Amino acid sequence: RVQPDSSGFYPFPRSEALYAFSQGGLFMMTAGSESGMNLIDVANTYKKIMGNVPELIAIYYTSRMLRHLESLHEEGKVLHCDVKPDNWVLTSSKARSGVGGCDLMLVDFGRAIDLEKVTRQGDDPLRTLFKGSIAAEDMECGMMREGLPWGVDLDYFGLCASAFILLFGSHMEVVRDKNTGNWRLNKVLRRYWQKDLWQSLFHSLLNFELGSERKCL
Repeated sequence: RVQPDSSGFYPFPRSEALYAFSQGGLFMMTAGSESGMNLIDVANTYKKIMGNVPELIAIYYTSRMLRHLESLHEEGKVLHCDVKPDNWVLTSSKARSGVGGCDLMLVDFGRAIDLEKVTRQGDDPLRTLFKGSIAAEDMECGMMREGLPWGVDLDYFGLCASAFILLFGSHMEVVRDKNTGNWRLNKVLRRYWQKDLWQSLFHSLLNFELGSERKCL
């Protein structure tokens, strides 16, 4: 259901073959890149060379994550359910042949949910809700942490965690603001960053209301 973008780039693995046996099977998919580098590797590499990832690069990769996740949700009607920094693999695109790391591919669909398969006819698949925890404790979205139904907000939380590691070089921690009740970062954005942009991103995605306008990406 998801189509390549205008440059012909497809930001998800493609299935190649399935071999099924009585005691197991082998599912072959395309690789994201030859290097296998992911966003954690990017953060660690910059940390060794010059400190944190430059903000401009963080903005670029975050914009690609937003575009690809929007495509997965809006076109594919699929929840990934395991969006995190090490599942965004650096790859190249046809529009920039030979330039490695110029785009991102989202991999590891082992927990993914095809929303069209679990949604009643006539209902909006992207408003489908689930109960229970399927994520690691530090990757649970706000609703999941409180034992409430969750949906696309789980993928939004993972996107925030992925952007966070580019900015800070560490894993994201969130807390509830005692005054507003909103979820916020446990770290302060640096004064020379584009704070309005990042505050809008993190506030909108960490506090996404499942009954509100879904096209927040």
